[in-house]
Amino acid sequence: MSTDIDARSKKRAMLVFAGCCVMQAFGLGTVLNSSSAYFAIVPGALGVDMGVFAMWITCYGIAALFGTFFAGILIPKFGAKIVISTDVIITALCCVAFTFADPTWSWQFMAIGAVMGLTGGMYFLYATPLLMGAWFGKKVLGRYLGIAQLMSGVGGAIFPLVFTSLSTVLGWQGVYYVNAVLLLCILIFSLTVFSEDPAKVGLHAYGADENEIADSKSLPGVPLKYALPTLAFVLLFLGCMLSAFPGSYNSFVQANAVEVLGPEALIFSSTLMIALQIGYIIASFVGGILVDKIGVRWLTVILYAILIVCYISFSMATTEMALMVTAFFFGMNNAIVTISVPMLAREHFGMKAYDKILSYCMMGVGLCGSMGAPVIGIIFDTTKTYSGSFLVGAVIAVIAIVIILLSFVPAKKVKEAHWES
Repeated sequence: MSTDIDARSKKRAMLVFAGCCVMQAFGLGTVLNSSSAYFAIVPGALGVDMGVFAMWITCYGIAALFGTFFAGILIPKFGAKIVISTDVIITALCCVAFTFADPTWSWQFMAIGAVMGLTGGMYFLYATPLLMGAWFGKKVLGRYLGIAQLMSGVGGAIFPLVFTSLSTVLGWQGVYYVNAVLLLCILIFSLTVFSEDPAKVGLHAYGADENEIADSKSLPGVPLKYALPTLAFVLLFLGCMLSAFPGSYNSFVQANAVEVLGPEALIFSSTLMIALQIGYIIASFVGGILVDKIGVRWLTVILYAILIVCYISFSMATTEMALMVTAFFFGMNNAIVTISVPMLAREHFGMKAYDKILSYCMMGVGLCGSMGAPVIGIIFDTTKTYSGSFLVGAVIAVIAIVIILLSFVPAKKVKEAHWES
């Protein structure tokens, strides 16, 4: 009987894994990671200022804070199938809504972005680590989570070119409709196999050891009431929040290349984003395997060490080769948010309150992610160079990794005092 349950658990886990890959590639990979295509096409076609159109991204980031928070409440209450499927449909409708936006009413762009933030905040960043953490045991979770998360980078590397090419055939409105259809493909999995708790369907996590299987019905870990009012959670939240700051530099990598090399490097600067995405894909894949081998603590240290070196390199790089190599390794920083953050939440407090704790950590990620770009812009406006902002980033990275490492000390004490099977 147990062999049959093991086989069915593995099959279901693999289907959930496939669904998360599709969700990352067709969700986050098209809407946000491919937004550069829309920025290049839509403002000119509509005749609106770039700043007016870009307001949807700002409103998205702010609304995503609330979306991530509500996800930690709604998914456990109503189930992943209902919540994620509803979010996907609303996000697809938002893509369609862009085709009706009137350039004389800028509030429409902001409103669409806000609605997308509420829904996208629930499944772009939150749902995949939640589902993968539920369906895969600790000894195999890292590698599968890494592969699922890297698919957003694959989408970000492929779809900007696809969307740009399709715009010449279908027009910019047609691209939005294609994006909506891609989003709806997620429903194939969200309506059928997604579940936030294997025990609800009589199964258990694939690759779980005997203790994890025995505790699958009660989810071992620290209860939320004992986890939140602790120094461990405060340090984890701050560390996760600061881990989002490096991602803000992704929008300035091209601008920095043009500032360093001159206007004639505009075409070359666009290739840096491809190198950056490739670096993220490789880091997600390799990092997912490493976290199972050496643990989340040392993986996070390695990623931050690479990040700090890249900050220093960016502040000094003056050649195309130096910028290209640095962009490649700099892209690896995105794995801190997609792999380290969810694994740290699980490592510190277990699975009992993982859904809530992860949602709070992701709120911190969204908060710092939405604030990072203006800070970098202000530093550039003040110094007229990006070198200073990169050095500031290096200092913040050092502070972040110190905070994360310090969080392990009180987390150990919390687990010893309040861990429940």
